[in-house]
Amino acid sequence: MLSILIPVYNYNAFPLIKEIHRQALSCSINFEIIVFDDGSHTYIDQNNAINNLSYCKFNSLDQNIGRSAIRNLLASEATYNTLLFIDSGTFPENRKFIQSYLDNIQHPVVTGGMTCLKKPPKKPFKLRWMYTKKRESTPVNHSKKHAVICSSNFLIQKEVFEVNKFDESLKKYGCEDVIFFDTIYNKGITIHHIDNPVIHDARDDATAFIKKTECAIENLIELINTKKLPKNRYKVSDIYYKINKIGLDKVVFFVFKKTRNLLKKNLNSSYPLILCYDFYRLGYFCLKKNKK
Repeated sequence: MLSILIPVYNYNAFPLIKEIHRQALSCSINFEIIVFDDGSHTYIDQNNAINNLSYCKFNSLDQNIGRSAIRNLLASEATYNTLLFIDSGTFPENRKFIQSYLDNIQHPVVTGGMTCLKKPPKKPFKLRWMYTKKRESTPVNHSKKHAVICSSNFLIQKEVFEVNKFDESLKKYGCEDVIFFDTIYNKGITIHHIDNPVIHDARDDATAFIKKTECAIENLIELINTKKLPKNRYKVSDIYYKINKIGLDKVVFFVFKKTRNLLKKNLNSSYPLILCYDFYRLGYFCLKKNKK
């Protein structure tokens, strides 16, 4: 009935799998939990314990194949016709998390959303927490074409997934979920949102999160260049192409180069400003475009 698919990278996923396993058993359904490690160097022993749980399988890949390819691989191994993807590094807020998805299994695609820890972490982990709180915890507006939808947890029918797989040309972090869900949306398939979030653990420190942000910007530029995404799909790219028309992108590029270290200092602090983060993204976009 339900294949629960969880990609892992350098993370102890056992507590998450143990909770998901408990919930699935309580629902009295046929299920499997498949966990693939994407070439990690840590937590292998902890995650190997997943194989001791009934209906669970853990496998570790020798090499990292990327966020898109690992999800496609998980789906190819699934036995059942309904797939539930859950990111490691998250934990269900609702003790009826699995049941909530089962209650909505009639929809072709269902997303549950994401939320942040109730208590903010200390620096340098606060930036990632704040980003989740301000940008990723926003409820989906069904009337809005490009609502906030992320791949942290979503249910999809296997027949839908098989013709709308993740884009494996994206090897680095970022934008793979947007391409995936946009493809589904543009085919007229309804993406149903329910209030069933996972809690992001905010374990990325500011330096790691900034690096991921830079990778995402690089992916975004490549996707726009190859016409896989429109220029206005993201706010940062929309702003860039508007200011580029009047030459202001070079001003932002200059200011960014002068203030980049100061921005990083703020983002690593106990009081990171989301506006500083936004300017960092725009500045990095301008930096990459002006390096052509």
